[in-house]
Amino acid sequence: MKATIIEKAKKVIDSRRYQAENDAINNKIKAFEDPIFKTLYQGYTTAMIEASKEGKELSPFIKDMKKQYLARLKELGLPSIEPDFYCKKCNDTGFIDGKYCSCLIKEINNVLIAESGFDKLEDFKKVKFDIFENKDYMKKLYQKMQEWCHSNFDKNLIFIAGETGVGKTHLIKCMANELINLNHVVLLTSSFAMHQDFVKSYSTKDLEEKSYLLDRYLNSEILFIDDLGTELRNPTITLNYLYQVINERKMKRLPTIITSNLDLYDIKDYYDERISSRIIDKSSSICVYIKGKDLRLKKD
Repeated sequence: MKATIIEKAKKVIDSRRYQAENDAINNKIKAFEDPIFKTLYQGYTTAMIEASKEGKELSPFIKDMKKQYLARLKELGLPSIEPDFYCKKCNDTGFIDGKYCSCLIKEINNVLIAESGFDKLEDFKKVKFDIFENKDYMKKLYQKMQEWCHSNFDKNLIFIAGETGVGKTHLIKCMANELINLNHVVLLTSSFAMHQDFVKSYSTKDLEEKSYLLDRYLNSEILFIDDLGTELRNPTITLNYLYQVINERKMKRLPTIITSNLDLYDIKDYYDERISSRIIDKSSSICVYIKGKDLRLKKD
């Protein structure tokens, strides 16, 4: 993952921590204007320091001192003088035991979504199946895909085909949202945008840029590719790079979800047998076809 993506997400987390800490400092300054609170708080902190030096547990007396200064703070109508962190798990550091906290993962996903060009995600709970002419089938499909999001991804490639406007993109937006809520990092891209990166990677002489342009597709935890087959196909670039992405992710068991207007027969003709064989591999793939008319042509 490109360092700038993490940096952007980290800035959001850092700003929360700075705000919480600054608010606590300002609250403490206001509280210290009250001599009673100041005396109680300084007495408590002095007793705490002495107990710490001697390795003693907090006595009932010290605990009572804390209750007294907190009660005085309440009487003054002031909020806590301790930072009220947004994330109570990591105290807005973004890390727990050296690993990404769920709050940082969420912000990384927010950056990735913003850069993907997808306007917003969808929610499985808010799907209105009455808009589908094959609503029973769609209910089962949405349920199956939601269950997959909670699985261990034994089937690590999902291929969703169907005509334009039958709901493929809406479905993967629901899946992406569900996975983000489960603390996974997802990358959403259109086939067109991905192909542009393939062309840039093929053309650039900058090795760092070349590596990054491919790495995000090869190593993202979960990759969504929307509208495969709509890109301006270049036989030299498209076939080799697309196969590399699909094949390597298969070998690494990294989940890949693909939507396309092309069915499996068209995929074989439009690309080649290497790519189609990796997609239809029954041992590790789920392939579905959505029938129906263009939902965008229906009136409310």
